[in-house]
Amino acid sequence: MDLRPPSSPRPHAAFAVMSRLISCLVTEQILRAFYIPFNEPVQEAVGFLVVLSVQLVSEKPILRRALRSEDIFVMVPLHHLPTFKDHRVSKQDHGQLVGLVDPLDMLPYVYELKKETGEDVADPFVQAIHACLLPPPWDLRGQGMLRRVEEPVHLWQRFADGVFIPESLRDVIKGEIQSSFDWQVRAYQNPPTCPGIDSSPITWEQSLVAGHPTHPMHRARMLASSPQDYDWYRPRIRFVRVPRSDIDALGNFVELSKLLVARAFEKAGHTLDQDDAFIHVPVHELQIENILTRFRNVEVLDPTIFLPALAQSSIRTVVVPDFPGIALKLAVGVKISSSLRTISHFTANFGPRFSTDVVPKLAVDPNILSVELEPGSAVYHTSDPEVAKHFTAVIREEYQAPEEETLIVCAALLETDHAGTPSDVSAVHYAFALDTQEKREAFLDRYIQLACRALLPALIKNGVAFEAHAQNVLARFDKITKELKGFVIRDLGGLRIHPSTLRDSTGVDFQFLPGHCVATETLEETFPKFYHTFVHNHIQRLIRLLGLHYNGLGWEMLRKHMAAVIPKDHPVWAVWMDPRSTSVNSKCLMRMRMRDSYRDMVYSPYPNMIQFRSAPDQEPCDDGWSKRVFLLFDRIRSFITMYRPT
Repeated sequence: MDLRPPSSPRPHAAFAVMSRLISCLVTEQILRAFYIPFNEPVQEAVGFLVVLSVQLVSEKPILRRALRSEDIFVMVPLHHLPTFKDHRVSKQDHGQLVGLVDPLDMLPYVYELKKETGEDVADPFVQAIHACLLPPPWDLRGQGMLRRVEEPVHLWQRFADGVFIPESLRDVIKGEIQSSFDWQVRAYQNPPTCPGIDSSPITWEQSLVAGHPTHPMHRARMLASSPQDYDWYRPRIRFVRVPRSDIDALGNFVELSKLLVARAFEKAGHTLDQDDAFIHVPVHELQIENILTRFRNVEVLDPTIFLPALAQSSIRTVVVPDFPGIALKLAVGVKISSSLRTISHFTANFGPRFSTDVVPKLAVDPNILSVELEPGSAVYHTSDPEVAKHFTAVIREEYQAPEEETLIVCAALLETDHAGTPSDVSAVHYAFALDTQEKREAFLDRYIQLACRALLPALIKNGVAFEAHAQNVLARFDKITKELKGFVIRDLGGLRIHPSTLRDSTGVDFQFLPGHCVATETLEETFPKFYHTFVHNHIQRLIRLLGLHYNGLGWEMLRKHMAAVIPKDHPVWAVWMDPRSTSVNSKCLMRMRMRDSYRDMVYSPYPNMIQFRSAPDQEPCDDGWSKRVFLLFDRIRSFITMYRPT
């Protein structure tokens, strides 16, 4: 059954942004939220989410007073139960306290109470919500009318009006949310077709429709000088001539840059006069203006001297058809999501050295995991890192799949809304014909098993947490059997590493630049990075899309396969695997954005989804609410339990 918005791109895009914003505000515990079951199911909805306003944040944890219209931020119908907080403390008079709500839990309707006169619109959800919010403990009589929220910026402004955020930052975030909405509309207006098992890796890279599963600025593209119809996936690689003394180059960067620029001159019909006193640095065409305004002693070559490129899903990393087997990660002065996509001097310095000195000694099974190395890099030599990050390039060695394999970036498998396929059919369903419950369970079980065996040992044995979100992980499949064979991990800039564990396990005393965020003080500080990227934003999405979340089967598989890899005496066992561990620290996207923080991570407790069980196993203590009947849905959905006040 299709639970997504109608085919019109604007409401579809608005809900994509608003659902992510609401998810972050609730899951990051910025706003409190209750779940309230409907008296009877309404269409696909079993209940609704009530998100409380900002002013209630400072009130005591357990609310006893009646709540009025000004206490409510928004309400959203849900087609299944959200994830509750610890049932021992989460039951309150107004409903069940929500610990995590995912955009995929929601139906595409967001309501607010507006102080208007008149009659409620003819909307079955409006009537059902009113029927549940009765005194006590609610006091909404004559307090306003329920109206649909249709603009993401309006939702942000209502929230921002109640919190202390500098006006300039508030306006910046407003612009990012608007940009995310605008670009999402365009994506829904002209979506790509869903690739197949025989499609090329770059076709999969460029098939993303919505991108990040929980970030409200998931589709933002902010650059004033770029044309509205700019083709982000087919940029030109330009070249800048710089005195060799002004560039800090590592690894094979100088040699490769000579080959790149020579090929560009050849394609333009010119002859390159090489001078070893200078170096030609490849740059993204959108970065030319930033380089000219920030750096001295640079010469931008004529625009006719370029190499065509194809961008991967991250936009700033590109492959160059003239040089198969390598990718270029380039600084781009474009804000994508909520971050300026430059490259720090830390990343440029770290990648080539870590690739050479450490990666060969990591506890990695090469049969199921390949690590894409970064053999070279270059960064402009300056004492100001905020300037240097605008003129940086990193070379990455691309995994070369054998003839019998196909390579797919995992983020593409988690997409929906492709042209020519139903809006609720994900790419992984479509490409692998997962048309039965048995097929979906078999696919997920093998995926999680190999992913745990591939990605966890480096954390367990070496203290190295890969940034294993779905955009950084590629899956290797047999073209004929479609069987998963293993994974590829890329992008070394986002690791978290405990230096002493790395040193003791590999014998390498790797030297980090002072202040590099990759290095942690304790081993435990590496855990949130892996949990957020691998569990929260990668495996959780796959489990939900395959219909194995609400029945708990997907999480049972994850527990089983993590337990097979993690020793019980390892510190992470108590954090993730102990059934008593109900919460874990995870990255907070909106808290970071509201602090204008990019590199300094902000974490807060999330429900530990590794310990998620299906609804009957999460049944709250009987404190006045009686259990309702189970509702049976199709094979994608499982039975659920609902509650109502006695």
